[in-house]
Amino acid sequence: MREIKVSLLQPGMVVGDTVYSSMGEVFLKKGVVLTNRYIQRLLKTGIPMISVEDDTLTEIDVDETISAETRTAAIQQVKNILLQTKESGKLVIDPSALYGTVGGFTDSLLGNKSLMVNLVDLRTQDDYTFAHSVNVCVLSLMTGITLGYSREHLQLLGVGALLHDLGKVKIPETILNKPAGLTPDEYVIMQKHTIYGFELIIQSKDLANEHALIALQHHESYDGTGYPLGVSGKNFHELAQIVAIADKFDALTANRIYRKAYPPHEAYEMCAATGNYLFKDPIVKAFLHNIAAYPTGTLVELNNNQVGVVVNTPKGFSRFPKIRVLFDHHHRPLPLQKEISLKDEIGLSVVRVLGESDIQKLLQSY
Repeated sequence: MREIKVSLLQPGMVVGDTVYSSMGEVFLKKGVVLTNRYIQRLLKTGIPMISVEDDTLTEIDVDETISAETRTAAIQQVKNILLQTKESGKLVIDPSALYGTVGGFTDSLLGNKSLMVNLVDLRTQDDYTFAHSVNVCVLSLMTGITLGYSREHLQLLGVGALLHDLGKVKIPETILNKPAGLTPDEYVIMQKHTIYGFELIIQSKDLANEHALIALQHHESYDGTGYPLGVSGKNFHELAQIVAIADKFDALTANRIYRKAYPPHEAYEMCAATGNYLFKDPIVKAFLHNIAAYPTGTLVELNNNQVGVVVNTPKGFSRFPKIRVLFDHHHRPLPLQKEISLKDEIGLSVVRVLGESDIQKLLQSY
């Protein structure tokens, strides 16, 4: 099984893993043979990549961070909160349901502490905000678990993460969904979503001050260059820092109308460069501890010219996955495949992720 851009799909390819919409609904089931009609539907959704079956890459499976059913329910919950809040002008939540959702996420993540995030989550453009809020919540909770947070602290973090973009309900749709970069004036208006979110949350008796601070500060920076207040250092709340880096990573790896998604390894390196600059270094390290720079199923070339597929990534060794070597240093198919763990191989490293044209050339010789 391997990841392939939707724009490069061909009729006859077999779906390797069930494709979900941004709302968690089944779009194409695993095992479906792609036709031109299916491919055209996929192109219209904005989904960037899907998994397809590949005879050379069998027995490589990707674990779900959160089950599809749990994700679907959470996305629908966020959607209801945002739409009802927009309609009424004040925050409308069911606190027990909200805390229950975060508790369910926490239970799932604590039950599999070895799990690494193998992005990218599939989503459509129109529902980006809803799916994004859930992704940021999961990424934030994983970071909090790595930092050793108590369940009470994780609840504070998770609920704040789910609601971090609440203030966008007060931003005009023309700006929120603009299919291009914002003008300076539009950007000033967009920045106000942090203040709007703070104001909505701080008025709720069902939520904590920390939740309001997360909404207010999730675009601040450790060095004081963020917005809306330009806070820095210890004034940048730790929970807000966690949500901020999760927000940054998920946004980078999302396919947007005005730009293509960054590959996971590029987004990983961009976040790695933010320590003690945009965020406290321990928070950056804790966040990246859970991110696979090279997701399972990615075809990579090593610095010895061998080519292989990522089988998995050990927790805490994001840049050093386990590789199944498929082609030798002359790019000839290996009759006997072997698996190597880059964390145990001194001097061996990934030098590049193969593009689809490279993959097709290699597979033709397989």
